[in-house]
Amino acid sequence: MKKINVRTKSKSYDVLIGQNVFSQLIKDLNKTDFKVLVVCDSNVYKLHKNRIDDLLNSKKNFYVYAFNSTERNKNLRNTGLIYKYLMKNNFSRKDSIIALGGGIVGDVAGFVAATYMRGIPFYQVPTTLLSVVDSSVGGKTGVNFLEVKNLIGAFYQPEKVYADLNFLETLPLKEIISGAGEIFKYAFLADEENYLLIRNRLAKLLSEKKFDENLFARCIKLKSSVVENDEKEISGLRKVLNLGHTFAHAFESTMKFQIKHGEAVIAGIFASLIVSKKLGLVSESELKKYLSDFQFLPINKKLFSIDLNTVIKFMKSDKKTSEGKIKLVLISKPGNVLIDVSVKEQLVKKSLEELFERFRGV
Repeated sequence: MKKINVRTKSKSYDVLIGQNVFSQLIKDLNKTDFKVLVVCDSNVYKLHKNRIDDLLNSKKNFYVYAFNSTERNKNLRNTGLIYKYLMKNNFSRKDSIIALGGGIVGDVAGFVAATYMRGIPFYQVPTTLLSVVDSSVGGKTGVNFLEVKNLIGAFYQPEKVYADLNFLETLPLKEIISGAGEIFKYAFLADEENYLLIRNRLAKLLSEKKFDENLFARCIKLKSSVVENDEKEISGLRKVLNLGHTFAHAFESTMKFQIKHGEAVIAGIFASLIVSKKLGLVSESELKKYLSDFQFLPINKKLFSIDLNTVIKFMKSDKKTSEGKIKLVLISKPGNVLIDVSVKEQLVKKSLEELFERFRGV
């Protein structure tokens, strides 16, 4: 088992990565008489029902609320239903929530925990690769509004994160690819040595489908080092974690969330690399190297037919946009990431055209 400590100004907490760590959470909570609501992805509950029920039945004050965790259901209506469930069962500020599922469950359950009675404790139990390496750590919670991704939300840190690798064993390939999208960005957040290590271990993960505790721990350490220094994106440092995400969120919104978040991030990072080349931050040979190094990461072919004007419209409505200008996170080399780079709309559009042209025949 790996343990990483995350220290932020608002809270310090541990991330545990390993087999059967979910049972450790239940043991920890069994020491109290407080109520616990498990907000769970309905598919995860079906796949792991016996295991979840066996553990939850060990405590009389456990409740389960399952929902279909899609981007379309990541909204205020569903948070309202969870508030009603908490009220119906007389949850107080001393009681807590477990987010058991992927990134959507974590975002929704975390937002409910942050806002119910002005904040109650919550624990993250990520069950997808993407949520293990990214969304379960850092305290970002929220929901979509009017098809704009994560427009409403709060920074709210968990009490602890229990990344139980047993839950990953039932993941389909599409979910593994989605998680790979978030791991992809970590390759550019440190030096060349880190770039090569993440590239090689990520390629091995996809080819052998073996979950690597060391790779996951490295990703979480990289993220926590950023979050510890800029918990709420005040200094701007945390924006490096948004590499590829302005594109990704626009892809998701344009496609009405018919694409996995990590798939959109893969395309978004490739697009950001092309923009970086067009602005002279990387050379054509460097771009070819980066694209070649990560050619094992597929781009969802549904993206090739999307309307680029609609993508641009959503990019201009992104939270990071200022005065109508598109602002991107770009790269000059691994470990040298530039934030808040203002880019003209036409250059963004040409970069997307080049992206699809390069990958259409792959």
